[in-house]
Amino acid sequence: MPLPTALRRPLKSVFRVPNGAPVLTVLAALALAGCNTLGLTDETKDGGTTLYPCPAVGVLDGTDHVTLVTGAGTDLTDIVAKAEIGKVVSSCRYNVDESTITVDLAFDGLAELGPAATSRNLTLKTFVAVTRRFNAFDKKQVYEVPVTFEAGRRQMGFVKTVEGTVLPYGGTADGRIYQILIGFQLTPDQLEYNRNVSYIPIR
Repeated sequence: MPLPTALRRPLKSVFRVPNGAPVLTVLAALALAGCNTLGLTDETKDGGTTLYPCPAVGVLDGTDHVTLVTGAGTDLTDIVAKAEIGKVVSSCRYNVDESTITVDLAFDGLAELGPAATSRNLTLKTFVAVTRRFNAFDKKQVYEVPVTFEAGRRQMGFVKTVEGTVLPYGGTADGRIYQILIGFQLTPDQLEYNRNVSYIPIR
């Protein structure tokens, strides 16, 4: 199924994402992992193959960055912080007996304190949403990502893992009927800001 224009950064399938593991480490593990490390049973199949394709996973266009402002937010000195999503990885497993697909994913990003920051602690709101081919929306979950800036640093990286998203399938359907979108959970004002103000990447 062709991906919609809103689905950005299509992903490469990898093995199960460990909790808290840096994304680059997860990618490197792909070359080292063997089938015996997956703990597969007779009714469980590793996804990411032609026979057992994983759902497409990507960043929803327009939600890959967020800018937190104070006051009118019309000047650079009004910026409290900004953050952006970087690399995303995913994996999936099929339970053939139960006709379900379990998806694990992880994404990293970078946050930066602005001139108006008054704290070195930041909480970012992100989301993971599941859509289906014949439904515009299936389900959505919001996750908070805490970021603490070390002394003397105005930029900090973050990693978020979301494991165990279970999706049903059946008949001739498979993982291709699903698309999983991630992004920052934006308020209407933040979404409007993203649309109207040119974003300068942190990286």
